[in-house]
Amino acid sequence: MVKPAVFAALLAGSAMATPMPQATGVPTPVTLLSGAYWIRAVSAPNFHKYLQTKPANLPGTAILDSHTTAGQFAIESGQLVNKASNPPLYLWVEEPADKANPPRTLATWFNTTKSPFGAFAWQGDTLTWSVASIKRQNVGAWLVCAKQALVINTGAYGYQTPSGCVDQTIHYYNDKTANN
Repeated sequence: MVKPAVFAALLAGSAMATPMPQATGVPTPVTLLSGAYWIRAVSAPNFHKYLQTKPANLPGTAILDSHTTAGQFAIESGQLVNKASNPPLYLWVEEPADKANPPRTLATWFNTTKSPFGAFAWQGDTLTWSVASIKRQNVGAWLVCAKQALVINTGAYGYQTPSGCVDQTIHYYNDKTANN
């Protein structure tokens, strides 16, 4: 017979060895939703990497990754909205303390509430972000940094790129399916 204290210890040990369930995300529809776009890079080293979060369609860091888990986006009143998520996710941009001298990179992430800082727009098929309080040479300049994180580039495109990052522009794509 196992003593209650030993049984409790065995039970606790087995519970600790069992992995916790991980968020798996919301599957992305494989065909483009009406009024939405895929957003992807079109140059190396991120050629045809798509905007999304990991896990897919849940709040988190904005990244460029596989076409199989790409988000689907629209711009609504200056907000970039992931239409494949439920609830919709909005792209946020880090608001620096010193807007006259912002850091070279501003983090981006998706959240379930609308972003109060800046506005997204299309310039042709290029995704841009701007805010009156930060002067940027190129409102379509982005960087892809560690772990494929997509960040706003506040400096010149292709000049003094921060270590560990690559310059990137991202563009909408409106074919029925995302492709590699």
